[in-house]
Formats: sequence, C-alpha cells, structure tokens
Amino acid sequence: MTYDDRPEPAKRLQAAREARGFATPKEAAIYFGWVYETYIQHEQGIRGITRAAAKYAQAFRVSEGWLLTGEGIGPDDNKPKTVPITGMAGAGPDGTVLFATGDSNFGEITAPVNSTPTTEALEVKGDSMRGIANDGWIITYDEKQPPNEDHMGEPCVCWLEDDRVLVKIPFPGRGPGLFDLESANAPTMRDVPVRYFALITNIVPRRAARKFIKRNPDHGIKDVKIA
Repeated sequence: MTYDDRPEPAKRLQAAREARGFATPKEAAIYFGWVYETYIQHEQGIRGITRAAAKYAQAFRVSEGWLLTGEGIGPDDNKPKTVPITGMAGAGPDGTVLFATGDSNFGEITAPVNSTPTTEALEVKGDSMRGIANDGWIITYDEKQPPNEDHMGEPCVCWLEDDRVLVKIPFPGRGPGLFDLESANAPTMRDVPVRYFALITNIVPRRAARKFIKRNPDHGIKDVKIA
C-alpha cells in the first residue's frame, strides 16, 4: 500500500482537476494555458499553491478556501443533480436551435456523470440533425468558447455571427474566423463566421432519454413548431 505524503492542498488540487474531467495534469495545463512544469510541481506538493490557488479554484470550479484548507465549496458540492433542457435543436428554420425564453426551460434531465454547473441540454426535434442525433434524442454541451483547434472535427453547438445557433461539425474555412460547418443530412456550409463553439459532451438516444426527462409544465414542447 502506497502512502500519499503530499500536502493536503496538493491532494485537493488533484481531486479538483480529476472532478473537472482532466485525466492528467498535462491535459489541464494545456487546456488552461498553464506552464506544465509549474502546475505539476503544485500537484506533486513540491511547491505551495497559495499564490496560484485563486486561478486553480476558478478553473476547477471549487472555492479557493477549499483548495487551501478544505473548507468551502469542493467538487462534490458543486456537482449538479439535474441539467436544464434550454432549447430544441433543429426546431427552427434551416435546423436552427430554438431556446426557451428568459430564464425558463423545456424541462430537465438527470445530470450525466460528467456534468458541470454550466452544462445545458438540447432536445432534438425533426430530422435535420440525422447522423449526429435523431428526433427525440438529448444532447448536452458545456462551456461556450471562442473557436479554437479543440473544436475542429468535433460535434459542436455553434453560435454564428448572424445570431443563428446550429449543431454542426466545424472545420477551418478559407480565412480567419471562417469555418466550414458539416452535417450528415445537409450540404456543408462554407466559410461561415462563428462567434462561439461548445463541444457536445453527451448524446442520449430517445428511448433512454425518455426515462429521465422531467418536463416543465409552464413551457411545453407542443409550443415548438418545426418550420
């Protein structure tokens, strides 16, 4: 049996990183743009984390106090039990996403194991997304970010500069800020300006989705029309 004699803040830093979904210290360092050699020394307990605790806490969605002392919001306290269904994918013109108005939603699902406080869900309506997800399936996505190489070739929710929102697979276009958006059931959209991408984190088929969707009675699905 191996005894972990690292300082407690170093152990909590590792726990927060793993709870955030990063399998290795290098993955987290690359994702957040940290110097790997510095970060790994913090996680190994070679160097104290006091000066870096605030940025680590923000990145891993825990409180600074929890990292340093164990008191405050830790990864388990921050894990959601449900995820809101905020929109209907494929329900608008040209297969666009229609979002619920204001702070309302179309219901909620039991949170997948990899959910974070920012995870949201879309329910697929119609056949415009066939090949990625079919009618009645649920997809979840997490952080909305400016375009970067991690999004290329991966199914994403795409916020276009003209305010449309689509679910597509992006590839680099022929100029800065331009992207080709592919799907299996529609022609590729060429050189489209995109404001944000969010990686799709889960795809749940209809039969499984029906088991854990809880509908919002104040915002029924029947109100959504497919153009």
